[in-house]
Amino acid sequence: MAENRFHARRAAAALLKMAKTTSDPKVAAGLVEAAADLKDQAGELPPAISVKPPDVQTEG
Repeated sequence: MAENRFHARRAAAALLKMAKTTSDPKVAAGLVEAAADLKDQAGELPPAISVKPPDVQTEG
């Protein structure tokens, strides 16, 4: 499932990039709407996973 979210979010980003480059406001609006739909379908990203291990107290 995470891979599908990743691809949907990348596609949405590509659509937004295309919307920025077009000079036709109707086309730009359609691209932005499609990007928003994709982002809604993908849902929120999961919280970032920390690479750092949690603090561990040692007896000393």
